[in-house]
Amino acid sequence: MTILEKIYNDDYEPGTASEKLPFSLRLKRRAFWDEIEEGMGEDFIERHWDGLCKIEHFRDYANFREGVRLGISLMMELM
Repeated sequence: MTILEKIYNDDYEPGTASEKLPFSLRLKRRAFWDEIEEGMGEDFIERHWDGLCKIEHFRDYANFREGVRLGISLMMELM
């Protein structure tokens, strides 16, 4: 089955979905980080921040790769 057919038949499953949060969810995220900072302290966040940034960067890159792979696959099918 081609990628176009998978998309048409609703069988295509990309990797991890990209994250574009609505404003209300961004507020909840901010509240979460405020709670962490209040409960665990600013030093705790600073110790783990680089690791969290690496995780987010990896996720973003994986989403980008999946998008490029999908775009190229679709173009190849049209040739």
